Amino acid sequence: MIGAISSKQVCELLYRTCLRVGDTAMPRRCVSCQLGLQSAHQRGGLKDFLCRACQALVLNSPEIRCKRCGLTLGPRPQAFGWTHCRHCRPLVAENPPNRVDCVVCCDYTAPFDQWITRLKYGKAHGVARFLGHWLALETLETTGLQPDLLIPVPCSPDKLKQRGYNQAALIARHAGRVLQRPVHTDWLIKTSEAGAQAELGREERLKNLRGAFQATRPVPANLRIGLVDDVMTTGATLQSCVAALEKAGANSIVLMAVCRTPE
Repeated sequence: MIGAISSKQVCELLYRTCLRVGDTAMPRRCVSCQLGLQSAHQRGGLKDFLCRACQALVLNSPEIRCKRCGLTLGPRPQAFGWTHCRHCRPLVAENPPNRVDCVVCCDYTAPFDQWITRLKYGKAHGVARFLGHWLALETLETTGLQPDLLIPVPCSPDKLKQRGYNQAALIARHAGRVLQRPVHTDWLIKTSEAGAQAELGREERLKNLRGAFQATRPVPANLRIGLVDDVMTTGATLQSCVAALEKAGANSIVLMAVCRTPE
C-alpha cells in the first residue's frame, strides 16, 4: 500500500518536473557567460549551471579560509598550521572552537560579484538556484556535516517591499533543496534598519547593528543551524544574527555565505 504523499513532496515533484520540461524545451545556458551547456549526460553538480571555462573559475577560487570569518588564509598561516585569521585567533581562545563555523564559496571579486549583483539588483532569480546549489555543496565539503535547518539573514520590511524579495532567502531555499533540509524565513527578523554601512569598519558595523535582529521563538540547543547570506563583508551582520539566535538558545551555528569581501 502506497503511503500518503505530503503537499511538500507534491510541490517538490512538480518543481523538478518543471525543470526537466524546461531543459527539454530550452537547453540551459551558463549562468555566468550565457554560453550553451553540454549535453545532459555530461552534466551533474555545478556542470548543470556553468560552462567549462566558468567551472575553472569556481575550482580555482581559494579553498583555505578562516574557519570563523571566511577570510582567505595565505601560505604563511598555512605553513604554521593555523586555521583562523589574525583577527579571529585571539577570539577562538575565548570561545568553544566549534560553536560557530563558517563556509564561504568565493571572494567577492570579479566575476563572482557580478553574479551577486545580477541577483540582488537585476532580479535574476535563476542565479539564486546556482548559488544555493554551490553553497550547499561547499557546506558539505567544508564541514562534512549538514545543518538541521537553514535560516536566511532577514532584510527589513521596507527593503523587502522595495526590492520585492530577499536574495538570501532565495539562495537558502535552493540550498535547502540540495541539502534536503527545511528553510525557516520566520525564525529571525530584522527589527530596525541600520542605515548605510559601506564606509564603516567592523567594530562600527557591529555597534550599528546591535539589537537589529531578533529570534521569533526559542531555538532548541541540539539543532545545528545554517545561517545563510549572499555576501559577508566584515561579518558584522552575521555575528549580530548569531547573537540573536544564541540569545534564543542556539549553540551550534554554521555561517553560510556565497562571497566574502577580501581584506
